Amino acid sequence: MSRHNLLNKKIKKQILSINDLLENNFNKLKYFKSNYKKILLNKENRVFLFIGILVILTLSYLSLPSFYNKEIVRSEIKNQLLKNYNIGLKLREEINYSFFPSPHFYIRDPSIIREKKEIGKTKNLRVFIDGGKLLAINEINIRNLVFEKTEFNIYLEDFAFFETLLKTEPNDNSISFKKSNIFFKNKDDETLFINKILNSKFYYDSKNLQNVLESKNEVFNVPFKITLRNDKFNKEFLTKFYSNKIRLNIENKIDYENKLKKGLLDILFINKTTTLEYELDQNSLNFFSFNNKNFYKGTIDFKPFYFDAEFNYEGLSTKNLFDENFIFIDLINSELLNNKNFSARLDVNIKNITNVNELNNLKLKIFIEDGNINFSNSKIKWKDSLEIILDESLLLINNEGANLVGTTIFNFNDVNTFYTSFQILKKNRKKMKQMQLDYVYNFNTKSITFENPRVDGKQNQKLDEFLNIFNSEQDRIFNKITFKNFMNNFFNAYAG
Repeated sequence: MSRHNLLNKKIKKQILSINDLLENNFNKLKYFKSNYKKILLNKENRVFLFIGILVILTLSYLSLPSFYNKEIVRSEIKNQLLKNYNIGLKLREEINYSFFPSPHFYIRDPSIIREKKEIGKTKNLRVFIDGGKLLAINEINIRNLVFEKTEFNIYLEDFAFFETLLKTEPNDNSISFKKSNIFFKNKDDETLFINKILNSKFYYDSKNLQNVLESKNEVFNVPFKITLRNDKFNKEFLTKFYSNKIRLNIENKIDYENKLKKGLLDILFINKTTTLEYELDQNSLNFFSFNNKNFYKGTIDFKPFYFDAEFNYEGLSTKNLFDENFIFIDLINSELLNNKNFSARLDVNIKNITNVNELNNLKLKIFIEDGNINFSNSKIKWKDSLEIILDESLLLINNEGANLVGTTIFNFNDVNTFYTSFQILKKNRKKMKQMQLDYVYNFNTKSITFENPRVDGKQNQKLDEFLNIFNSEQDRIFNKITFKNFMNNFFNAYAG
């Protein structure tokens, strides 16, 4: 019986609680009905109500393009892009709308058309529109364009697409390409190289009255930044190129008014600033510098691509040539030089090696073809008593790094002077005219290995044993001191 009474009390308590809640809400409703003017006129409530109405109106306003006629929007986008930027579009997917982060239409998988030919396909195109004119139903004003993950297939004649973007009429809008690739191809439809676009932007600089391209790119694993400026009034292209990895900085100014274009290049190369004059036409680029101490000249042919150049230095340090921070080491590691589509003949002539007084007249010959890098017939002199020749030398790149493999020939013009310079013991000073050694030099570790020694064309067992011991040592880093010690031990073993 007591349990039944307890249950009744709990039910009555719940009913009373519900009644109290309903009564309180009705009382609040009556209070609001009789005092709504006072409530609405309350300062804090007015602010909250104003913000709520403003948010609703803003969202409603930003949502207006969702009700635009999609066919008219599609037509307007294509027409405005063609008229303002000479960009033809082929749209396959439906156009969608979003107002975050600002009002824009987004289109999946459109194609970029130039002269009725598809030159690129975009994963996603965002067309940002003027947010202040959304009430003009079905009339859109394009502001900025963002192409995401675009794959370009570009031939030589298609460069005009990017040139046109740099010649658009002044406006407040911009065109961006993000996470894209440009495949540069030859007439045989072979890919010469791939330029990765990390982030690029075309816009008009109203302060300097110039069309500008700013871009972060990567070619052959070499990241770089480039800025192009089109000065329409002076008919000039201004270029700035910078790559921290290969430590190359280039500034260029070119006059494009005439068919034969002439310009100046300021290059920071091997920690030296050099100014090059050049002439550019449709088929080639010729450059030259008439510096009193350093003289450069060369030609780059475009069809097919071939680089032929000569660089002459009055003096240069071996640190510039073989230091780990030198540009050539970065170029080797980037695999730029051993690309099968890159062909070149380079002659580097250095009169004096500034940090090694005995070395002079370095003639470095580099032949690049079909991915092979050849240093054969390169030579250097030790005073006037010795000429060192790299014979059948080839650069090989694998997982262990970059290795120069070949044969070194030592031609002695005056072996006694050489012995004196290296302080070879008199008892070890044997007559000889020529010495040959096969070698492997690793650019990354700066270590060297010698094999197969020949003196005046003859093998020598004692030298074989000496080189086996030398090659087994951990520290084989080659420099001026280790080379001198190597020579002393070499001739000691030979005299044996």
